[in-house]
Amino acid sequence: MSETERAGRRALVVTEAMDDIAKIDAQGREGGGIDQAGVERIKERLLRLAEHEDLFPDEDFPPPGTESSSLMYRIAQDGDRLALYIQTVGNGVWAPPHEHTTWAVIVGMRGQELNRLYGPCAGEGEPLVQHEVVVERGTGVAMLGDDVHSIHVDGASANFHCYGLALEQLSGRRFWHAQHGEWREYIDVGTIVEARPDHAKI
Repeated sequence: MSETERAGRRALVVTEAMDDIAKIDAQGREGGGIDQAGVERIKERLLRLAEHEDLFPDEDFPPPGTESSSLMYRIAQDGDRLALYIQTVGNGVWAPPHEHTTWAVIVGMRGQELNRLYGPCAGEGEPLVQHEVVVERGTGVAMLGDDVHSIHVDGASANFHCYGLALEQLSGRRFWHAQHGEWREYIDVGTIVEARPDHAKI
């Protein structure tokens, strides 16, 4: 398959997935807000998208070099709302316990990403792990806006990250600063690379 053919097929399957996710999200908002069942449906839809791993190779979404620990390739976005990214990691990365303030779904494609899940606990003292999930091919995690998780990656990985709002639109997020033993504002959105068709690089 040529690069052009791959890009065309990728655009098609991503558009189909985002259309389905937008419908699930809209149904949730009509009912007063998406619930756990809704984000689980989004996870299942992204797991189907991840089956097309051949359309998302490292050559199209290369992991970072020494300039960054991870990259967030934005591959789809619906206005300022729904956004889909491929996060690539070259040699390990971690993120402290944090919330998103919108729903978030992570689905594995290559490598392993350990997610520690704490439940909705931001601002309530030191977070306690409720359970752990290794996100890899065929698995994922689905969180509501007030759920807290941390990320731990050893080695290389490439995963789908989908959010109810684009990363730049998130505000009021908090993370647990273990060294100081307190919750603080979390403003790190990672290094975003524009990878949508017909969009300039940012």
